[in-house]
Amino acid sequence: MSIRHGARLSPLQPETVWTLEAGTLVETRGKAQRQFPLTGLTRYRLAVGPDGRRRSLLLTFGRRRIVIVSQSYQAPGRFEDRLPSFSTLARAVAAVGADLSPRARFGVARLEARAALTGMIALTAFGAAATLVFSLSAGMAAVGVDMTARMVFVLLLLTAALPWIGAGRAFDPHDPPADLLP
Repeated sequence: MSIRHGARLSPLQPETVWTLEAGTLVETRGKAQRQFPLTGLTRYRLAVGPDGRRRSLLLTFGRRRIVIVSQSYQAPGRFEDRLPSFSTLARAVAAVGADLSPRARFGVARLEARAALTGMIALTAFGAAATLVFSLSAGMAAVGVDMTARMVFVLLLLTAALPWIGAGRAFDPHDPPADLLP
């Protein structure tokens, strides 16, 4: 028996169907078909939209990724909620994936704060270097060193915050949270 979920992702694409068959997740979009053996599953991230109705599942297989969504496009601004079939498929993929790939990580996705903070650190470092170079070229070394030192201090504070920004909460793949997958 295979478990199936389908959703239309955009008006320009045919419906995408995800099927779980004998330890392999098969994605079919029109005539194109991709297969993802669950033995290669490395990460399982479940995300809930801000409105609490939309859900998406990000599966990572090494460098390959697949996104499964719970709502299907119908018309501009109208979506069909297919949460029952999405929930069934997501629960099955979690259970089978945990059995076939014991090193996989299962969790709830969060806002990508770590990537945003890393970008802020890079921009602050670039700004500090540019401030120092431009102040030295203008002959205002004391002002440049003072401003650069303050920016480097902020840079150190931002860098110190990185370890506390972790991934979302993990969960047992054989018993996913009922509030996320009803």
